[in-house]
Amino acid sequence: MIFHQRPEPPDSESPLDIAVDKYNSDLKAGDPCVLWNDAQAIRAAVKQEIGDDIASLPQRHKTELQPTIDQLVDTYGQSIMSVHDMDPAVTKEVIQSGIDDYKKQATTWTPEDRSKVDAYIKDAMTRNGGDIEKSFEDLRNMRWTPAYFYDSNLAIAADYLRARWETQKYNNITAQVEVSTYLDQKKQGQTPQNGPGPVSQYSKLQEEYMYKGINDQWNTLNWFEQMFADSPDQTEADLAMAAFENDAS
Repeated sequence: MIFHQRPEPPDSESPLDIAVDKYNSDLKAGDPCVLWNDAQAIRAAVKQEIGDDIASLPQRHKTELQPTIDQLVDTYGQSIMSVHDMDPAVTKEVIQSGIDDYKKQATTWTPEDRSKVDAYIKDAMTRNGGDIEKSFEDLRNMRWTPAYFYDSNLAIAADYLRARWETQKYNNITAQVEVSTYLDQKKQGQTPQNGPGPVSQYSKLQEEYMYKGINDQWNTLNWFEQMFADSPDQTEADLAMAAFENDAS
């Protein structure tokens, strides 16, 4: 994949250029409080610029594992540093610290928030007319977009819909086996990477939502549908088929 390159500086200065110019100007006076505020402005501008670059990247294909977010931040950061190569060393140190800070932030999983998980699920179901498979694929595709690689709530929402879809395809017993196996692997750090983004960490909230997905989907069936789907012959066949299709992300 070709990296998305930082464009040539426009005629008007960018927020980062303005912040750097002010820092360089204030170096002459040397007021620590002013310089501290200037440095914070530079770091914020670095975060915004690199974040905008990453946000502009399209969805990837399943096997497109490179570049990682680490690599993207390094690439965009090097581009920024090359533009400011002639600035004072202390200024370049501030810019580099902003790049390093953003890399740490961009590769840290977001805090879990039940309301955000629910919003992702609701929005996906609305966009896809309640179709479970399409709603799962919708969120999976979003997860395969670099800007969302470390979104814990999106990962949980996608896993919820995946659990619902597995229940819809097979039955609750088959889905429970799949989910249990998947979560056990996660707890042991043995879940293979199954897409361009990193594997989300195990959490109690994820486990809750995956089993909730099974129950929510199972409860959409009437008693006759449940009886047929829960038959021993059906379950045995479904488990054999699911063993070759288990690629929960």
